[in-house]
Amino acid sequence: MADDIVENLKQPAQWFRIAFMLALAVALYLAGMVLTLLIIAQALFGLLTGADNRNLRELGAALTAYVRQVLDFLTYNSEFKPFPFAPFAAGPTPAETAETEADMDQEQDVEVHVPEGGDVEQHDDAQPVAKPARRRSSRTATRHDDSDVA
Repeated sequence: MADDIVENLKQPAQWFRIAFMLALAVALYLAGMVLTLLIIAQALFGLLTGADNRNLRELGAALTAYVRQVLDFLTYNSEFKPFPFAPFAAGPTPAETAETEADMDQEQDVEVHVPEGGDVEQHDDAQPVAKPARRRSSRTATRHDDSDVA
């Protein structure tokens, strides 16, 4: 049994993991301080405006996902090394995704069918045809290329 302990102490992989764990424990402490400030700011927004701040809510979702990743690594439930040893790829949970999709603006496109020249008779009473509503992408509007319409 003593030989097993000595053999385990000689494995560099265990020592590297402990070094990563110490660095991530510091990151967890810092994330906790940021989350505390975020909680206070969100409470103040709630008191002053009557509603939460969406940007702070999204930041909170990303930070809680990050904290979960760090805790999983520290408790040996994951071998994945989170940020700063990997890209910060925290996203919202499925429940939050459903909430933000409901909050997003809807856009409805109108498509006008214009007959092309030749053997088709043109009418002045062409009616627009509404396409189904779709979600507006963030910060950009969808544009259609009208270069092929005569």
